[in-house]
Amino acid sequence: MTTTRRRVEAQTTSKRQELCPREDSLLLVVDVQERLLPHIFEKERVLENCRRLIQTANVLGVPILLTEQYPQGIGRTVKEITDLLPGAEPIEKVSFSCCGDPAFLERLAALGKRTVIVCGIEAHVCITQTTLELLAGGYFPYVVGDAISSRTRENWEAGVARMQQAGATLGSTEMVAFELLRRAATDEFRQILSLFR
Repeated sequence: MTTTRRRVEAQTTSKRQELCPREDSLLLVVDVQERLLPHIFEKERVLENCRRLIQTANVLGVPILLTEQYPQGIGRTVKEITDLLPGAEPIEKVSFSCCGDPAFLERLAALGKRTVIVCGIEAHVCITQTTLELLAGGYFPYVVGDAISSRTRENWEAGVARMQQAGATLGSTEMVAFELLRRAATDEFRQILSLFR
């Protein structure tokens, strides 16, 4: 199959997808690390919304992948995230795109999910490059705009614009949570609703 044909098929399929499907989704938490997070624009917003996404995924049984960019230099994932992911094994990488790391691609393929909910930092580098390569690989990245950022507002906004232009789905933390949930009047709904009050 030609590269062009694969891209056309991926684009056609992504147009058919309307809501984030719980059964075919995973959450990707990118590089929320100790020495990088303090320098991020609106870091409290990013951290809180990443935590909400993780808690939502935990309630709904959505698998989670966690990455760390060169942890020897940037530090490990912050405790506020790892506390919600006991036993998680972060995928260490040096490529900016998660897709540039064979260990990430292996774990992604093993999960068998096509929709990748993306949060973390930095929006204009690792998030954008990962999203573009997921699109090229036939995945459906759902970028959570209020759960990503960069060291500057301008770079965060530039990253969001680039991903939208490329065809990625953009939404908010609450949008993703309630698309995955789909129904009210359940125990899951009550647990997730409490995260947004």
